[in-house]
Amino acid sequence: MDTKNQSGFTLIELLIALAVAAVLLGIGIPSFSGAIKNSQVAADYAELRQALFLARSESVKSTSRVTVCPKIALDAEKCGANADDWQYGWLVFVDNTREPGETVATIDPDDEIISISAEPRADANITAWGSDDRTSAGSGIRKFIRYGKTGQAEWTNGSFHICNKDLDPEYSRSLNVAPTGDVRPGRPSGSDYPRDVFGNEVCK
Repeated sequence: MDTKNQSGFTLIELLIALAVAAVLLGIGIPSFSGAIKNSQVAADYAELRQALFLARSESVKSTSRVTVCPKIALDAEKCGANADDWQYGWLVFVDNTREPGETVATIDPDDEIISISAEPRADANITAWGSDDRTSAGSGIRKFIRYGKTGQAEWTNGSFHICNKDLDPEYSRSLNVAPTGDVRPGRPSGSDYPRDVFGNEVCK
């Protein structure tokens, strides 16, 4: 009876192949995970930017004050009072009952919510910084941003910092609010790190 030679992997070849696969996975998985988180930071940036655009355009269209504030909790329709409440998302509402000097926005019965965001992704750390004199020294943490009837922000200028604790600062984002109320992306200047409106590197 004729016999045919059968070919296949030896045990040593199989072990080598498994070792190579393990090395490639060790290199590829962290890189892939970082790419996902970077895309999530970019998505949070885009959604917050859209909320600010909406607030500004609605203030002009309706000749009303419109406020963007962080949510106090994930499913809440109430503004948060803490600087890190932006991690829960944000609310955009027509602010008909503004109180001068307030440091925390409130949604009163006469106000109208026009947009509610979803929860930011990827353990996002979002902070808002605003200034009344256009200087870094005069800036501080802000718990809301309000647009007046002409679309101009009540901050003189400021920035939103969008970071992820698992990514290097170079993957962070900055949304810079100009004196006119216009929103612009923070661009690197002399380094790989985005800069806020005051020229500070973001998330470092």
